[in-house]
Amino acid sequence: MAALVILTVAVVGVVLVSMWSRQGQQESNQGHKTHSNYTLPISERNFYIGMVPTPKSVPETSFDDLVNTYKEAGELGEVAMAWVSRGGIGEYEELKQNRVVTAMRTYGLEPILTLGFATIKEVPGEGLRYLIDAPEGVNGSMYDPEFRRLWVNEAKSIAEEFRPRYFSLGNEINDYFYLNPDDLQGYLTLFDEAYRAIKEVSPDTMVFVVFSYTHLIDNNQWDLFGRFNDRVDMFGLTTYPQKHFDTPAEIDQDYYSRLNRYTQKPIAFTEIGWPSTNGEAEQAEFLVRFLELTKGVNVEMVNWLFLHEVQFTGRSAGIFETGSSTIALKRSDGTRKEVYYLWLDLKELTLRRNMSGSCIGWRPVSDLTCMVWSAPLNRLSYWPRGPSGLAAFEGNGVGSAQSGVDVVFSGRPFVNTPAILRSAIQSTSRAELRGALDGG
Repeated sequence: MAALVILTVAVVGVVLVSMWSRQGQQESNQGHKTHSNYTLPISERNFYIGMVPTPKSVPETSFDDLVNTYKEAGELGEVAMAWVSRGGIGEYEELKQNRVVTAMRTYGLEPILTLGFATIKEVPGEGLRYLIDAPEGVNGSMYDPEFRRLWVNEAKSIAEEFRPRYFSLGNEINDYFYLNPDDLQGYLTLFDEAYRAIKEVSPDTMVFVVFSYTHLIDNNQWDLFGRFNDRVDMFGLTTYPQKHFDTPAEIDQDYYSRLNRYTQKPIAFTEIGWPSTNGEAEQAEFLVRFLELTKGVNVEMVNWLFLHEVQFTGRSAGIFETGSSTIALKRSDGTRKEVYYLWLDLKELTLRRNMSGSCIGWRPVSDLTCMVWSAPLNRLSYWPRGPSGLAAFEGNGVGSAQSGVDVVFSGRPFVNTPAILRSAIQSTSRAELRGALDGG
Protein backbone atom coordinates (compact mmCIF):
# COMPACT_ATOMS: atom_id res chain seq x y z
CA MET A 1 0.00 0.00 0.00
CA ALA A 2 1.60 3.24 -1.11
CA ALA A 3 1.58 5.68 1.79
CA LEU A 4 -0.11 8.87 0.61
CA VAL A 5 -0.76 10.40 4.01
CA ILE A 6 0.90 13.80 4.15
CA LEU A 7 2.66 14.83 7.34
CA THR A 8 4.11 18.33 7.24
CA VAL A 9 5.27 19.73 10.54
CA ALA A 10 6.61 23.08 11.72
CA VAL A 11 8.70 22.32 14.80
CA VAL A 12 8.02 24.38 17.90
CA GLY A 13 10.88 26.17 19.65
CA VAL A 14 10.32 24.35 22.90
CA VAL A 15 9.09 20.75 23.23
CA LEU A 16 8.33 18.57 26.19
CA VAL A 17 10.46 15.57 27.09
CA SER A 18 8.58 12.32 26.58
CA MET A 19 7.42 10.61 29.75
CA TRP A 20 6.21 7.05 30.10
CA SER A 21 2.89 6.17 31.67
CA ARG A 22 3.16 3.01 33.75
CA GLN A 23 -0.34 2.93 35.18
CA GLY A 24 -2.62 -0.04 35.20
CA GLN A 25 0.09 -2.58 34.41
CA GLN A 26 0.02 -6.14 35.60
CA GLU A 27 2.76 -8.71 35.88
CA SER A 28 2.48 -11.54 33.39
CA ASN A 29 3.66 -15.07 33.96
CA GLN A 30 6.69 -14.26 31.79
CA GLY A 31 7.80 -11.60 34.23
CA HIS A 32 7.30 -8.47 32.11
CA LYS A 33 4.58 -5.91 32.59
CA THR A 34 1.53 -6.18 30.38
CA HIS A 35 -1.21 -3.87 29.19
CA SER A 36 -3.24 -6.28 27.06
CA ASN A 37 -5.03 -9.58 27.55
CA TYR A 38 -2.88 -11.26 24.90
CA THR A 39 0.32 -13.25 25.31
CA LEU A 40 3.17 -12.26 23.05
CA PRO A 41 4.91 -15.21 21.37
CA ILE A 42 8.31 -13.62 22.04
CA SER A 43 9.92 -12.65 25.37
CA GLU A 44 12.32 -10.06 23.91
CA ARG A 45 12.87 -8.42 20.56
CA ASN A 46 15.89 -7.69 18.40
CA PHE A 47 14.10 -5.38 15.97
CA TYR A 48 12.90 -1.80 16.12
CA ILE A 49 9.23 -0.87 15.96
CA GLY A 50 7.33 2.18 14.76
CA MET A 51 4.52 3.47 12.57
CA VAL A 52 3.38 6.37 10.41
CA PRO A 53 2.64 9.07 13.04
CA THR A 54 -0.76 10.14 11.72
CA PRO A 55 -2.45 12.74 13.97
CA LYS A 56 -6.03 12.48 15.15
CA SER A 57 -9.00 14.33 13.66
CA VAL A 58 -7.56 14.74 10.15
CA PRO A 59 -8.21 17.13 8.38
CA GLU A 60 -9.14 19.31 11.39
CA THR A 61 -5.82 18.50 13.03
CA SER A 62 -4.52 21.18 15.39
CA PHE A 63 -0.90 22.10 16.06
CA ASP A 64 -1.15 20.50 19.49
CA ASP A 65 -2.42 17.32 17.82
CA LEU A 66 0.75 17.21 15.70
CA VAL A 67 3.04 17.73 18.68
CA ASN A 68 1.20 15.10 20.73
CA THR A 69 1.35 12.67 17.81
CA TYR A 70 5.14 12.74 17.60
CA LYS A 71 5.44 12.56 21.36
CA GLU A 72 3.24 9.47 21.48
CA ALA A 73 4.97 7.86 18.51
CA GLY A 74 8.24 8.27 20.41
CA GLU A 75 6.71 6.46 23.35
CA LEU A 76 5.52 3.61 21.14
CA GLY A 77 8.60 2.95 19.05
CA GLU A 78 12.11 3.76 17.94
CA VAL A 79 11.55 4.47 14.23
CA ALA A 80 8.89 6.16 12.10
CA MET A 81 8.01 6.44 8.44
CA ALA A 82 8.54 10.03 7.25
CA TRP A 83 6.17 10.80 4.37
CA VAL A 84 5.94 14.23 2.76
CA SER A 85 3.86 15.58 -0.11
CA ARG A 86 6.77 15.73 -2.55
CA GLY A 87 8.05 12.18 -2.58
CA GLY A 88 10.43 12.47 -5.54
CA ILE A 89 12.69 15.18 -6.92
CA GLY A 90 11.98 18.19 -4.71
CA GLU A 91 11.69 16.18 -1.50
CA TYR A 92 15.00 17.51 -0.19
CA GLU A 93 13.75 21.09 -0.07
CA GLU A 94 10.47 20.07 1.54
CA LEU A 95 12.23 18.07 4.23
CA LYS A 96 14.40 21.08 5.03
CA GLN A 97 11.41 23.41 5.23
CA ASN A 98 9.00 21.30 7.26
CA ARG A 99 11.70 19.88 9.57
CA VAL A 100 9.88 16.60 9.98
CA VAL A 101 13.22 14.84 10.53
CA THR A 102 14.01 17.13 13.45
CA ALA A 103 10.50 16.66 14.83
CA MET A 104 10.88 12.90 14.85
CA ARG A 105 14.36 12.90 16.35
CA THR A 106 13.22 15.33 19.02
CA TYR A 107 10.95 12.59 20.35
CA GLY A 108 13.47 9.77 20.07
CA LEU A 109 12.45 8.48 16.64
CA GLU A 110 14.81 7.70 13.80
CA PRO A 111 12.99 8.64 10.57
CA ILE A 112 12.83 6.20 7.68
CA LEU A 113 13.17 8.30 4.53
CA THR A 114 11.93 7.34 1.07
CA LEU A 115 12.81 8.87 -2.28
CA GLY A 116 10.34 7.79 -4.94
CA PHE A 117 10.84 7.76 -8.69
CA ALA A 118 7.25 7.23 -9.86
CA THR A 119 3.79 8.46 -8.97
CA ILE A 120 0.16 7.79 -9.82
CA LYS A 121 -1.25 10.56 -12.00
CA GLU A 122 -4.57 11.30 -13.67
CA VAL A 123 -4.03 11.30 -17.43
CA PRO A 124 -6.82 12.84 -19.55
CA GLY A 125 -8.59 10.12 -21.47
CA GLU A 126 -6.61 7.35 -19.79
CA GLY A 127 -7.51 7.61 -16.11
CA LEU A 128 -4.95 6.84 -13.41
CA ARG A 129 -1.46 5.96 -14.65
CA TYR A 130 1.71 4.92 -12.82
CA LEU A 131 4.37 7.19 -14.34
CA ILE A 132 7.93 8.42 -13.77
CA ASP A 133 7.74 11.43 -11.45
CA ALA A 134 9.82 13.94 -13.38
CA PRO A 135 9.89 17.71 -12.77
CA GLU A 136 8.25 20.00 -15.29
CA GLY A 137 10.37 20.28 -18.41
CA VAL A 138 12.17 16.97 -17.83
CA ASN A 139 11.34 13.89 -19.86
CA GLY A 140 9.58 11.35 -17.68
CA SER A 141 11.72 8.39 -18.64
CA MET A 142 13.81 6.04 -16.53
CA TYR A 143 16.52 6.34 -19.17
CA ASP A 144 16.51 10.13 -19.57
CA PRO A 145 19.98 11.48 -18.59
CA GLU A 146 18.63 14.67 -17.01
CA PHE A 147 16.06 12.83 -14.91
CA ARG A 148 18.70 10.39 -13.72
CA ARG A 149 21.14 13.18 -12.84
CA LEU A 150 18.52 15.09 -10.86
CA TRP A 151 17.30 11.99 -9.05
CA VAL A 152 20.77 10.85 -7.99
CA ASN A 153 21.60 14.38 -6.81
CA GLU A 154 18.34 14.42 -4.81
CA ALA A 155 19.29 11.19 -3.07
CA LYS A 156 22.77 12.49 -2.30
CA SER A 157 21.48 15.82 -0.95
CA ILE A 158 18.99 14.09 1.39
CA ALA A 159 21.66 11.70 2.66
CA GLU A 160 24.23 14.45 3.21
CA GLU A 161 21.81 16.80 5.01
CA PHE A 162 20.03 14.30 7.26
CA ARG A 163 22.36 11.28 7.44
CA PRO A 164 19.41 8.92 7.88
CA ARG A 165 19.97 5.48 9.30
CA TYR A 166 17.38 4.14 6.82
CA PHE A 167 16.87 5.39 3.26
CA SER A 168 14.55 3.66 0.81
CA LEU A 169 14.91 4.38 -2.90
CA GLY A 170 11.34 3.52 -3.83
CA ASN A 171 8.19 2.26 -2.12
CA GLU A 172 6.42 -0.89 -3.35
CA ILE A 173 8.46 -0.70 -6.53
CA ASN A 174 7.42 -4.14 -7.74
CA ASP A 175 4.01 -2.67 -8.58
CA TYR A 176 5.62 -0.21 -10.97
CA PHE A 177 7.79 -2.83 -12.65
CA TYR A 178 4.87 -5.22 -13.01
CA LEU A 179 3.25 -2.55 -15.19
CA ASN A 180 6.50 -1.29 -16.74
CA PRO A 181 8.88 -4.25 -17.00
CA ASP A 182 11.09 -2.55 -19.59
CA ASP A 183 12.14 0.04 -17.00
CA LEU A 184 13.62 -2.45 -14.55
CA GLN A 185 17.10 -2.57 -16.07
CA GLY A 186 17.23 1.21 -16.18
CA TYR A 187 16.25 1.41 -12.53
CA LEU A 188 18.88 -1.14 -11.48
CA THR A 189 21.65 1.05 -12.88
CA LEU A 190 19.97 4.17 -11.46
CA PHE A 191 19.84 2.54 -8.03
CA ASP A 192 23.53 1.66 -8.28
CA GLU A 193 24.43 5.28 -9.05
CA ALA A 194 22.32 6.61 -6.19
CA TYR A 195 23.67 3.99 -3.78
CA ARG A 196 27.24 5.07 -4.46
CA ALA A 197 26.34 8.75 -4.11
CA ILE A 198 24.64 8.14 -0.76
CA LYS A 199 27.53 6.12 0.63
CA GLU A 200 29.99 8.88 -0.31
CA VAL A 201 28.32 11.31 2.10
CA SER A 202 26.67 8.97 4.62
CA PRO A 203 28.47 5.61 4.57
CA ASP A 204 26.48 4.08 7.45
CA THR A 205 23.05 4.74 5.96
CA MET A 206 21.23 1.50 5.13
CA VAL A 207 19.97 1.83 1.56
CA PHE A 208 17.14 -0.39 0.39
CA VAL A 209 14.01 -0.79 -1.72
CA VAL A 210 10.51 -1.70 -0.58
CA PHE A 211 8.30 -4.35 -2.20
CA SER A 212 4.61 -4.91 -1.72
CA TYR A 213 4.77 -8.44 -0.33
CA THR A 214 1.10 -9.00 -1.09
CA HIS A 215 1.51 -8.15 -4.78
CA LEU A 216 4.89 -9.87 -5.01
CA ILE A 217 3.14 -13.10 -4.06
CA ASP A 218 0.15 -12.41 -6.31
CA ASN A 219 2.32 -11.65 -9.34
CA ASN A 220 5.06 -14.23 -8.68
CA GLN A 221 7.83 -11.62 -8.53
CA TRP A 222 10.21 -13.58 -6.32
CA ASP A 223 12.96 -13.10 -8.90
CA LEU A 224 13.26 -9.46 -7.83
CA PHE A 225 15.13 -10.57 -4.71
CA GLY A 226 17.84 -11.97 -6.96
CA ARG A 227 18.04 -8.75 -8.97
CA PHE A 228 18.58 -6.62 -5.88
CA ASN A 229 20.24 -8.98 -3.40
CA ASP A 230 23.80 -7.84 -4.18
CA ARG A 231 22.78 -4.18 -4.37
CA VAL A 232 20.83 -3.38 -1.20
CA ASP A 233 21.77 -3.32 2.48
CA MET A 234 18.38 -4.79 3.37
CA PHE A 235 14.91 -5.31 1.88
CA GLY A 236 11.74 -3.50 2.84
CA LEU A 237 8.30 -5.11 2.68
CA THR A 238 4.74 -3.93 3.17
CA THR A 239 2.37 -6.73 4.15
CA TYR A 240 -1.41 -6.89 4.43
CA PRO A 241 -2.32 -10.59 4.54
CA GLN A 242 -6.05 -9.90 4.94
CA LYS A 243 -5.98 -9.80 1.15
CA HIS A 244 -5.00 -13.49 1.15
CA PHE A 245 -6.71 -14.83 4.27
CA ASP A 246 -10.04 -14.27 5.98
CA THR A 247 -8.65 -14.42 9.53
CA PRO A 248 -5.17 -14.15 11.07
CA ALA A 249 -5.33 -17.76 12.21
CA GLU A 250 -5.49 -18.89 8.56
CA ILE A 251 -2.19 -17.31 7.54
CA ASP A 252 0.12 -20.04 6.21
CA GLN A 253 2.84 -21.23 8.54
CA ASP A 254 5.53 -20.41 5.96
CA TYR A 255 3.97 -17.16 4.79
CA TYR A 256 6.98 -15.14 5.98
CA SER A 257 9.63 -17.80 6.60
CA ARG A 258 9.70 -18.54 2.85
CA LEU A 259 11.63 -15.27 2.52
CA ASN A 260 14.69 -17.16 3.75
CA ARG A 261 14.75 -19.05 0.46
CA TYR A 262 15.44 -15.82 -1.44
CA THR A 263 17.58 -13.64 0.80
CA GLN A 264 19.49 -13.56 4.06
CA LYS A 265 19.51 -9.77 4.12
CA PRO A 266 17.69 -8.00 6.98
CA ILE A 267 13.97 -7.44 6.35
CA ALA A 268 12.33 -4.13 7.25
CA PHE A 269 8.57 -4.51 7.51
CA THR A 270 7.89 -0.87 6.71
CA GLU A 271 4.11 -1.34 6.82
CA ILE A 272 2.09 -4.11 8.45
CA GLY A 273 -1.47 -4.28 9.67
CA TRP A 274 -4.95 -5.72 9.62
CA PRO A 275 -8.18 -3.67 9.34
CA SER A 276 -10.64 -3.49 12.22
CA THR A 277 -13.72 -3.59 9.98
CA ASN A 278 -14.57 -7.07 11.26
CA GLY A 279 -13.73 -6.26 14.87
CA GLU A 280 -10.75 -4.83 16.69
CA ALA A 281 -9.79 -8.18 18.17
CA GLU A 282 -8.61 -9.35 14.75
CA GLN A 283 -5.94 -6.66 14.71
CA ALA A 284 -4.43 -7.89 17.96
CA GLU A 285 -4.74 -11.51 16.82
CA PHE A 286 -2.89 -10.61 13.64
CA LEU A 287 -0.02 -8.97 15.51
CA VAL A 288 0.39 -12.08 17.68
CA ARG A 289 0.30 -14.30 14.58
CA PHE A 290 2.75 -12.06 12.71
CA LEU A 291 5.27 -12.16 15.54
CA GLU A 292 4.96 -15.94 15.70
CA LEU A 293 5.45 -16.43 11.96
CA THR A 294 8.46 -14.10 11.68
CA LYS A 295 10.52 -15.69 14.45
CA GLY A 296 12.92 -17.26 11.98
CA VAL A 297 13.23 -14.17 9.77
CA ASN A 298 16.07 -11.65 10.06
CA VAL A 299 13.80 -8.73 10.98
CA GLU A 300 15.26 -5.22 11.15
CA MET A 301 12.08 -3.36 12.03
CA VAL A 302 8.29 -3.68 12.22
CA ASN A 303 6.04 -0.69 11.53
CA TRP A 304 2.29 -0.71 12.05
CA LEU A 305 0.64 1.34 9.31
CA PHE A 306 -1.03 4.25 11.15
CA LEU A 307 -1.12 5.63 14.68
CA HIS A 308 -4.60 7.17 14.22
CA GLU A 309 -7.25 6.17 11.72
CA VAL A 310 -7.35 8.47 8.71
CA GLN A 311 -10.01 9.56 6.26
CA PHE A 312 -9.10 9.13 2.62
CA THR A 313 -10.38 11.76 0.22
CA GLY A 314 -9.85 12.64 -3.42
CA ARG A 315 -7.42 10.47 -5.35
CA SER A 316 -6.38 8.57 -2.22
CA ALA A 317 -9.96 7.35 -1.74
CA GLY A 318 -9.80 5.68 -5.14
CA ILE A 319 -6.46 4.00 -4.49
CA PHE A 320 -6.76 2.62 -0.98
CA GLU A 321 -8.95 -0.41 -0.44
CA THR A 322 -12.01 -0.41 1.79
CA GLY A 323 -10.99 -0.74 5.42
CA SER A 324 -7.42 0.45 4.92
CA SER A 325 -8.07 3.61 6.91
CA THR A 326 -8.80 1.46 10.00
CA ILE A 327 -5.33 -0.14 10.05
CA ALA A 328 -4.37 2.00 13.01
CA LEU A 329 -3.55 1.61 16.69
CA LYS A 330 -6.07 4.30 17.66
CA ARG A 331 -9.40 5.54 16.40
CA SER A 332 -9.60 8.92 14.69
CA ASP A 333 -10.86 10.55 17.90
CA GLY A 334 -7.72 9.45 19.77
CA THR A 335 -9.20 6.54 21.73
CA ARG A 336 -7.20 3.32 21.88
CA LYS A 337 -7.98 0.05 20.12
CA GLU A 338 -7.20 -3.39 21.51
CA VAL A 339 -4.04 -3.64 19.41
CA TYR A 340 -2.70 -0.46 21.02
CA TYR A 341 -2.34 -2.21 24.39
CA LEU A 342 -0.64 -5.20 22.77
CA TRP A 343 1.71 -2.80 21.00
CA LEU A 344 2.62 -1.35 24.40
CA ASP A 345 3.54 -4.86 25.56
CA LEU A 346 5.72 -5.26 22.49
CA LYS A 347 7.40 -1.91 23.08
CA GLU A 348 8.29 -2.79 26.65
CA LEU A 349 10.03 -6.07 25.83
CA THR A 350 13.79 -6.01 26.29
CA LEU A 351 15.34 -4.67 23.10
CA ARG A 352 18.46 -6.65 22.22
CA ARG A 353 19.74 -4.07 19.78
CA ASN A 354 22.00 -1.06 19.87
CA MET A 355 23.15 1.51 17.37
CA SER A 356 26.62 0.02 17.12
CA GLY A 357 29.12 1.51 14.72
CA SER A 358 28.98 5.13 13.66
CA CYS A 359 26.55 7.65 15.08
CA ILE A 360 23.83 8.11 12.47
CA GLY A 361 22.76 11.74 12.54
CA TRP A 362 24.55 12.43 15.85
CA ARG A 363 28.05 13.30 17.01
CA PRO A 364 30.25 10.45 18.26
CA VAL A 365 31.43 10.93 21.83
CA SER A 366 33.27 7.69 22.51
CA ASP A 367 33.21 4.05 21.51
CA LEU A 368 30.19 3.73 23.76
CA THR A 369 27.99 6.71 23.14
CA CYS A 370 26.43 9.00 20.57
CA MET A 371 25.58 12.38 22.05
CA VAL A 372 23.75 15.50 20.96
CA TRP A 373 23.40 18.82 22.74
CA SER A 374 20.41 20.97 21.80
CA ALA A 375 20.81 24.52 23.12
CA PRO A 376 17.21 25.64 22.37
CA LEU A 377 15.87 22.66 24.31
CA ASN A 378 18.55 22.70 27.01
CA ARG A 379 18.70 18.94 26.59
CA LEU A 380 21.36 16.27 26.13
CA SER A 381 20.42 13.12 24.25
CA TYR A 382 22.52 10.02 23.78
CA TRP A 383 22.45 6.42 22.61
CA PRO A 384 24.76 3.72 24.02
CA ARG A 385 26.81 2.14 21.26
CA GLY A 386 28.61 -0.74 22.93
CA PRO A 387 27.32 -4.33 22.70
CA SER A 388 26.42 -4.28 26.39
CA GLY A 389 24.55 -0.98 26.11
CA LEU A 390 24.39 1.12 29.24
CA ALA A 391 25.96 -1.65 31.31
CA ALA A 392 29.22 -0.73 29.59
CA PHE A 393 28.67 2.99 30.08
CA GLU A 394 31.33 4.43 32.36
CA GLY A 395 30.05 7.98 31.93
CA ASN A 396 32.64 10.35 32.89
CA GLY A 397 31.72 13.95 33.50
CA VAL A 398 30.84 16.33 30.73
CA GLY A 399 33.09 18.98 29.31
CA SER A 400 32.01 22.02 27.36
CA ALA A 401 28.34 21.55 26.45
CA GLN A 402 27.43 24.32 24.08
CA SER A 403 25.56 24.42 20.80
CA GLY A 404 27.76 22.98 18.09
CA VAL A 405 30.41 21.65 20.50
CA ASP A 406 30.89 17.91 21.07
CA VAL A 407 30.36 16.67 24.60
CA VAL A 408 33.52 15.03 25.94
CA PHE A 409 33.70 12.32 28.61
CA SER A 410 36.61 11.95 31.03
CA GLY A 411 36.99 11.05 34.70
CA ARG A 412 34.64 9.13 37.00
CA PRO A 413 30.89 8.48 36.50
CA PHE A 414 28.71 11.53 37.06
CA VAL A 415 31.57 13.82 38.07
CA ASN A 416 30.67 17.29 36.78
CA THR A 417 27.77 15.78 34.88
CA PRO A 418 24.94 18.30 34.38
CA ALA A 419 21.91 17.53 36.53
CA ILE A 420 19.69 17.16 33.47
CA LEU A 421 21.86 14.33 32.12
CA ARG A 422 22.46 12.71 35.53
CA SER A 423 18.71 12.64 36.16
CA ALA A 424 18.02 11.16 32.73
CA ILE A 425 20.51 8.35 33.27
CA GLN A 426 19.15 7.47 36.69
CA SER A 427 15.44 7.62 35.85
CA THR A 428 15.21 6.22 32.34
CA SER A 429 15.37 2.61 31.24
CA ARG A 430 17.95 1.45 28.75
CA ALA A 431 15.42 0.94 25.96
CA GLU A 432 14.27 4.55 26.31
CA LEU A 433 17.72 6.11 25.97
CA ARG A 434 17.81 7.15 22.36
CA GLY A 435 19.73 9.84 20.53
CA ALA A 436 16.89 12.07 19.48
CA LEU A 437 17.90 15.53 18.40
CA ASP A 438 19.60 17.41 15.58
CA GLY A 439 22.56 19.16 17.13
CA GLY A 440 21.85 22.48 15.37
